[in-house]
Amino acid sequence: MVKKVFQKRISEIRDKFKGKNIIISLNSANFFGQDSYKSRQIRGNGVLVLTQEELYFEMWHPKKVLKIPTTTILKVEITKSFLRKSVFRKLLKVMFQNENGEEEAAAWWVSSLDKWIEELEKVKQ
Repeated sequence: MVKKVFQKRISEIRDKFKGKNIIISLNSANFFGQDSYKSRQIRGNGVLVLTQEELYFEMWHPKKVLKIPTTTILKVEITKSFLRKSVFRKLLKVMFQNENGEEEAAAWWVSSLDKWIEELEKVKQ
């Protein structure tokens, strides 16, 4: 039901990638936040897309966007929690260099976690 409510929003986000080579994507990734924002952020669902150029996340609501150029990805790993938040499932954690040259991290709960890890490892090389 939640997915139906946000179907228009999902379509709007996915339209940004028409004509682009999407390696892997998920319409309902659960965002756990960015390390630098600590507890001053909202956790939520959104669309996660990996292309050769970037890992792109856009939340359904509010409209939060996170773009991580694949050239800045430092490490990809599995974690059980992020920023003291957990859903008692394994999470995808991506460490990257932000625009200020500092190390940053973000995490999501995604289905097909092993596939996400595999594809991210390929593009970051």
